[in-house]
Formats: sequence, structure tokens, C-alpha cells
Amino acid sequence: MLCRDHDPATVELAVRGALAAGAIDGRAVALLIDRKTRPPAVAIELPDRLARHERPAPGLGEYDQLLGTEAVGQ
Repeated sequence: MLCRDHDPATVELAVRGALAAGAIDGRAVALLIDRKTRPPAVAIELPDRLARHERPAPGLGEYDQLLGTEAVGQ
């Protein structure tokens, strides 16, 4: 049924991908086709009331310092 709606080469590629992943269900093939043919996501622009709260992602360097220390209370 997927060959009716999609290019046979795309279907074949999805079948090969599903089999390589160990999937034997047609839904896995359909999922791979959907991922291949889906248009790219469009970036959204936040409204001003939300954009003013934008902050950089926090760093994890402080957690690395904890790896070399002894646990408190031991």
C-alpha cells in the first residue's frame, strides 16, 4: 500500500532500513518513510512577552567538580 503513495525507491530504502534495525512490522517502514518525506520543521518566533525571558542554556561544569569529591557524611 505504501508504494501507491510514495516513490518505490523511497519505500525500498525504508524497508531496508527497517530490516536492518530488526523491525518486521509495516508500521516501522511507514515511520521511516514519514521521516524521509516530512518537510523540515519551521522555526517559530516567540512573542515578546516570552522572548524577554530567553536565557542561555546552563553549563554543567559545576557538576563535574562533584565527581572528584567524597560524599558528605561518609
